[in-house]
Amino acid sequence: MAAIEDIGVDLGSSNVLIYARDKGIVLNEPAVLAVDHDTQSVIAIGMEAYKMMGREPSNIEVVRPLRSGAIRDNNMLGLMLNHFVVMVIGKRVFSRPRAVLSISSMTNELERRQLLMGMLEAGARRTQILARPLAAAVGSGLKIMPPIGHMIIDIGGANSHVAAIASGQMMAESTDICGGDAFTEAIVRYVRLKHNLLIGFRTAEDIKCAIGTVRNLGDTDLALPIAGRNLVSGLPKQIDITRNEVTEAMEDSMRAMLEGIRGVIERLPPELANDVFDNGIMLTGGGAQLKGLQEVISEDIKVRCYTAEDPQHSVAAGCGYVLERMEEFGALLGDSRRKK
Repeated sequence: MAAIEDIGVDLGSSNVLIYARDKGIVLNEPAVLAVDHDTQSVIAIGMEAYKMMGREPSNIEVVRPLRSGAIRDNNMLGLMLNHFVVMVIGKRVFSRPRAVLSISSMTNELERRQLLMGMLEAGARRTQILARPLAAAVGSGLKIMPPIGHMIIDIGGANSHVAAIASGQMMAESTDICGGDAFTEAIVRYVRLKHNLLIGFRTAEDIKCAIGTVRNLGDTDLALPIAGRNLVSGLPKQIDITRNEVTEAMEDSMRAMLEGIRGVIERLPPELANDVFDNGIMLTGGGAQLKGLQEVISEDIKVRCYTAEDPQHSVAAGCGYVLERMEEFGALLGDSRRKK
């Protein structure tokens, strides 16, 4: 196997993605670990741990080291990051690859330094951090270096990053906007309150991906059978949930997201707002694939809205593209040196 020289890492709350130079996306794993409290050891990471979610025995806990965009357990996060990076580059002694890492803007300076140390221990020669909106914009193909304004919404699991970008810099930004997990949790609450049925997060996520839409499409007959625990009898029960019910369940979360987006736009200088109106709004992130989202945002904001060709991979790909084209994008890393 050819040696991997450069990697771009998208360290998200829901998934970790790694882009390798000349290879594209080489890893996409859930950002979870399974911990055995009896032995105080990690028994599974990534997809293997995710498969245990909701089915784990009492002595095992499936944890997300990143929650709501903030680091909840730095040791677990470092262990997970090390595991995934070594999976991609192997154990390197001499030829260490360079890396660009994209993480939430909510992480503090100490946490960033610990992550950089973790990348060094995993085998990276040098790691630089790139802001998520900038990485997403580069990965989705936006021309962000000229002095022309663009707006991007990167919809992650825990939260959404909304940013207006011009001349390679973020002119306005917000991370206090709900992400895809808020829609999933809203489905859990809705089913519990309306049907007295307790379902797990994974089941709600499957519902959202299969028939979920934030825009009423009028197909009232479309339904999906789901099973959970009846809160009255305590016994297993199966019901059919319709697409319209899922839309109703996600209504409040959609409204909160729209309010957050409008708040960012209202803070823009007039010329930048004019650029956004002309160029439209780019959606990236796994949450951008939610049916009807693009249309609802466009109708509410009154600005053309479109989704990246491969939204879930945009951040990781953007990190990799920056390393591949340092002459063009080096300034995004605060590095004016030309690529050797």
